[in-house]
Amino acid sequence: MICRLHVPLVKPEDVIPHLAKQELHWRAGYSAQELAVAWSGCRNDFPGAVRAVLKTAPEYAQAEFVDGFVEREVELGSPGRNSQTDLMVIAGLDDELGIIAVEGKVDESFAELVRDWNSGPGKQRRLERLCETLGLNAARIGGIRYQLLHRTASAIYEAKRYRCRHALMLVHSFSSTHRWFEDFAAFSEAMSLPIQQPDVCSSVKACEGVSLRLAWVADRPSPALAGRQIF
Repeated sequence: MICRLHVPLVKPEDVIPHLAKQELHWRAGYSAQELAVAWSGCRNDFPGAVRAVLKTAPEYAQAEFVDGFVEREVELGSPGRNSQTDLMVIAGLDDELGIIAVEGKVDESFAELVRDWNSGPGKQRRLERLCETLGLNAARIGGIRYQLLHRTASAIYEAKRYRCRHALMLVHSFSSTHRWFEDFAAFSEAMSLPIQQPDVCSSVKACEGVSLRLAWVADRPSPALAGRQIF
């Protein structure tokens, strides 16, 4: 059976050609490899740790994996680079569809703080567009990690493109210490969707007509990847 993740995956390393820096991003103990192993091994279903967290939100409790797109690029409605989501999932939610934007993490951060990233008028325009989408005040989020903004907006934009009412931005973490969860929690607080501990979905916020949730999945690294590459 082949896992439908953007292109058919027979083995996890089939993801490599779609990574931004290919082999440079494909290293044992890093998110690209962990995410590929976790999701390709499920054969068109959700990993067990993800399934458990989805059950904390009623509309996702019985979600069906329909399709997934690895390294999905999404236009952000402003000049600049697209957002490249690790895995964009189309989920069946009873008689409708939902979007789940999955961001894989081990020890990697969520990139720069907004106040460090925002270095010119072009970036300011992008920030204002993202904040408009997310219902945030651009002047008050300097301490938030920029990547969390555009990954979450990507879920909303894809939901609108697919005519979906529901979107979820889900961090799939393989860190045993929940590294960078504090940054995620700060973002969830700014979004008025507070998450104080891993393994739960947030409440709902309406963003451009889309019902948005956030979630953090605390998973374990794959023992098969410990200390080795799998090319």
